[in-house]
Amino acid sequence: MPVPRSDTPPIPLPTAAARQYLESLADEVHRTYFAKYPPLPVRWGQQISRKRRRSIRLGSYNHHTTEIRIHPILSTSTVPAIFIQSVIHHEYLHHVLGPHHNRRFHQHERTFRYHREAQEWIRRNLFLLLGRKKSELKRVPTPPVFPQATQVALF
Repeated sequence: MPVPRSDTPPIPLPTAAARQYLESLADEVHRTYFAKYPPLPVRWGQQISRKRRRSIRLGSYNHHTTEIRIHPILSTSTVPAIFIQSVIHHEYLHHVLGPHHNRRFHQHERTFRYHREAQEWIRRNLFLLLGRKKSELKRVPTPPVFPQATQVALF
């Protein structure tokens, strides 16, 4: 079992309060944008801890169970409610419009009231969700060092 790094906070297990919080955010998204559709169950996903990630799936929609899962890393107090709601809104759109991210999908996605704010938050904080330090992102890679070629005299 991997040992968690001391500089990366562990992913919290969603508590009963976190489940109620997620349900209240989902209820608000449903009431505001998708009232003509039946409400979908929205749950925290399973906890998977990794030291570093290259990507992260913040939410998913299962069309067989019609259930929305939200990554448990978003259950921390540092993640704003509008961002979690934007993920829920995005997954509801998959329920309504299908799996493809086409022009129509993106047009409907922009109807979320805090779409710009949510996009700005993820732009500024993705490194936290990926388990990286800000300094790691700003570090300029050093150019590779090639061994010096040996000169050979042929006369």
